Amino acid sequence: MRNRQQGMTAIGMLVLAAIVFLIGYAALRLTPIYLEHMKVLQILNDVKIELDGQEASVARVRASIGNRLNIESVMGLDVRDFKITKTSIGGGYVVQAKYPRKAHYVANIYLLAEFDDTVEILR
Repeated sequence: MRNRQQGMTAIGMLVLAAIVFLIGYAALRLTPIYLEHMKVLQILNDVKIELDGQEASVARVRASIGNRLNIESVMGLDVRDFKITKTSIGGGYVVQAKYPRKAHYVANIYLLAEFDDTVEILR
């Protein structure tokens, strides 16, 4: 009987290592974007907790968002990037943060992440 060797060749190992490296590098490039997104989610939730049931105005909502953006050091967004609309029922506000982020990957290839978060502030 012949003994047959089984296993991965050196070329197979290099291909697998290249795939793992590319996926790991993409995750590394996207990490700051998702950390910023987590801060934006926290800002929206904090504004909701602070202003829910307080008869807040649009100016007060914008001021609260602006203060929290400064505290959290979110440099990629401005208060004007948050869309504030009045709800027809109850007179509250809907605050929406809809924004894209792109991260340079390799050469002229970019990774794109689009976020759309909404919170409703009740009067």
